[in-house]
Amino acid sequence: MAEQFHEKVRFQERRSPLLTNPHKGCATFQRFNGDPLNEGLRWSEEGPLEFPPADRDVAENYLPCTVSYCRWFWDVLEPEEGAFDWSMVESGLRTARERGQTLQVRLMPHGSANQPELPQWYRDKHLTRLGGKKDRQYLEADYDSPEFFATWGRVISEFAARFDGHPDLESVDIAFIGPWGEGAGDISNAQIDRFVDLYVEGHKQTPLLINIDGYQFPCGIQRGAGWRCDCFGDLGFFGRKWNHTYDYYPMAVVKAGAQDRWQTQPVTFETCGVPGSWKEHDFDLDFILRQGYKSHCSVFMPKSNPIPEDYMQPLAEFCDRIGYRFTLRQATWTPRVAQEEELGISMWIENTGIAPIYRDYSLALRLEQDQGEVILPIQADIRTWLPGDAWIEASLPLPADLGSGETKLYAGLVDAEMLKPQIQFAVEESAEDGWVPLGAMKIG
Repeated sequence: MAEQFHEKVRFQERRSPLLTNPHKGCATFQRFNGDPLNEGLRWSEEGPLEFPPADRDVAENYLPCTVSYCRWFWDVLEPEEGAFDWSMVESGLRTARERGQTLQVRLMPHGSANQPELPQWYRDKHLTRLGGKKDRQYLEADYDSPEFFATWGRVISEFAARFDGHPDLESVDIAFIGPWGEGAGDISNAQIDRFVDLYVEGHKQTPLLINIDGYQFPCGIQRGAGWRCDCFGDLGFFGRKWNHTYDYYPMAVVKAGAQDRWQTQPVTFETCGVPGSWKEHDFDLDFILRQGYKSHCSVFMPKSNPIPEDYMQPLAEFCDRIGYRFTLRQATWTPRVAQEEELGISMWIENTGIAPIYRDYSLALRLEQDQGEVILPIQADIRTWLPGDAWIEASLPLPADLGSGETKLYAGLVDAEMLKPQIQFAVEESAEDGWVPLGAMKIG
């Protein structure tokens, strides 16, 4: 019989350096880890068409990233009607994997003034009109027309059929009108419903994100999407009397009923301007970051722009805490088990982050003897580990190929196929390979 007392071990929470776990933290923008940053306070709205090798792991004056964000215009995705070119998306997914990242994607119908327009074949065949302000006008489609729904809807459906569920695809933005697909423009609620439904129908596996803008935001929330904002940190870029942080985002989130969506779907924040322009305008950085914590975001996009030196530490701490952060506090187990018995184990795991993880990984034990090792998955849905405590108890049958004698125990968060740790516990005791040594037991 298994002994009634238990071995026990407690762990020291890791404080530094920044953990670079997947699906969370800082993101590169139209770029990948190691690519050169944008110069000055500028950034690019156009996704990459070429993918040269990186000359370093992390760009100077930036943070390591496990997520990349790229968005491409319609004119390169469908240069001729019905002839799609997905090569840049496929290259982006491949490059992301090579650089230790997953890829968030947005497809955009057109840009703003002096940016890529609707495809030439669309302008030749279908009604267009001038949108925007007098000093920044651009051509836009008649968004309510059946022709626009049929053609842009075809892009949405073709992309979903090809890429939904791709292991390196982190999320897809719901985008269909206005410059960069953000949502600005004249369109009926009924047409918005149709477009959002098209995204939802096509993406059964990959998470969808809806941008905060008008009716499309509550529409996407009602259909189960996560959300993103494209102007995080705005405290006065558009004038003294109005800004996104005070006058729009809190109201929009509450009215859409999106306050708790983070519990099941991800939230992403793209900076308004870049951190350098926050500093230039003397914005309150602490206040901005508190808004990110409050909203339970998982991904932060400083647009691959140099981060001011005095911002590096607070933004590193921010990126470490946002999303999930699993701290293994304690483990107990039976110290001696007969070969025909089960190993009893319990673990206290605290999510010290601000959101859950939205991908399914497995909690597992590694049992190691001189003659080999065995990986035993533990039944637990880690996607349900919200900020706070998770308590895991399991009784695990011992594999027949384990012999008698001392057996070392390790805990890890592994992928289902390779059974190798992909997520680091936020503890000082974690080894380089991601396994956390617990102690030992005896079999027999």
